[in-house]
Amino acid sequence: MRFKVANFLPLIVSAFLVAVMVPGSAQARTYIVNGIASAVPFIGYGMNNLGKRIPGSKVFSYITAIEGNRVIKPRILQDIEARYSKNPGEPINLIGISYGANLVSEIAGRLAKKGIPVNYLGIIEGTSLRAIPATVRKADNFICTSAECSKKRVRLAGGNNSTSLGQFTYDDGHIDLGNNKKVHSRIISRIR
Repeated sequence: MRFKVANFLPLIVSAFLVAVMVPGSAQARTYIVNGIASAVPFIGYGMNNLGKRIPGSKVFSYITAIEGNRVIKPRILQDIEARYSKNPGEPINLIGISYGANLVSEIAGRLAKKGIPVNYLGIIEGTSLRAIPATVRKADNFICTSAECSKKRVRLAGGNNSTSLGQFTYDDGHIDLGNNKKVHSRIISRIR
């Protein structure tokens, strides 16, 4: 049997494209979780744009809550636990919008039970938020005022007097808030 490069070219090109399409995945320490239906470009664009501005970040987009709970959340938890076991001093940043905000608030709670600290927790227009545990160093809650906005405020868990929490309200829409330049600037300044 003769070896021909042309026979393997599609496989080589596919492997290259996968590596290029997941920038920073090997170095990710900032996890950005989009909301439901965010795999649709005109919905998930704001968090994708934020991810481009944060070196080493990884953006998670999906269509349904089932994917969020059964695929995205466990993948992030597993990655953080593995990274923490190798380098407990590496800062971990979690940012989420809409249903993704719910997921990152839940992830922060699960990490707290394992004693894994979170450097920054960014909550953008969450709908069903967990209280922020004391293992979160800094957190921001961004809400908007349009009719489609959830307007849910996050709170600190009982006994948490160590988290630096910022609360911000913007005259913007639910999806648009994820691409708001002031929100992006605040997040980038807080993860540094």
